[in-house]
Amino acid sequence: MNKINKHLIGFWLYMISDCIMFSVLFISFLSSNNFFLKNLIFNYRILLIETILLLFCSFLSIKVINNFNNKYYYLNLIFSILFLLIEFKDFYHLNTINLNFKLNNFLSNYYIIIFFHAFHILISIFICLNLLLLNFINKKFKINNIIFSIFWHFIHIIWLCLLLIIYIKK
Repeated sequence: MNKINKHLIGFWLYMISDCIMFSVLFISFLSSNNFFLKNLIFNYRILLIETILLLFCSFLSIKVINNFNNKYYYLNLIFSILFLLIEFKDFYHLNTINLNFKLNNFLSNYYIIIFFHAFHILISIFICLNLLLLNFINKKFKINNIIFSIFWHFIHIIWLCLLLIIYIKK
């Protein structure tokens, strides 16, 4: 088995384990979904902005595969960092009004899922920085760019599930 196939198998095993983790977190969240203030604490305009930022990141990850242009990596980094800043501003706001993870199961599960998703965004930032360095040294890393693109699509799909399960579900 060549080196590329080993990397792909490892990546897909990682993705399967992440799907299982997010599934367990979603099930845990749905079992504790009884918080009466949930419609009052979420700002849907911010959610739209975050969704657009992640959609741009997914789009840019496809552009990287076709063009090998570092500007798409830089734009992806900017949008990813903006997403995280908005996300942490939202966490800060919830904590200032005393809606923290200690209050009840709903908020505890909410914070765990959102932090886990934010952690994946952070991982993608480090992957992007690594790919920028690799592309600076040698531009023959198409398989890494494909894996990066698949990872971004996974993050975006998870975000859409978060929107449907946490924010939009009645």
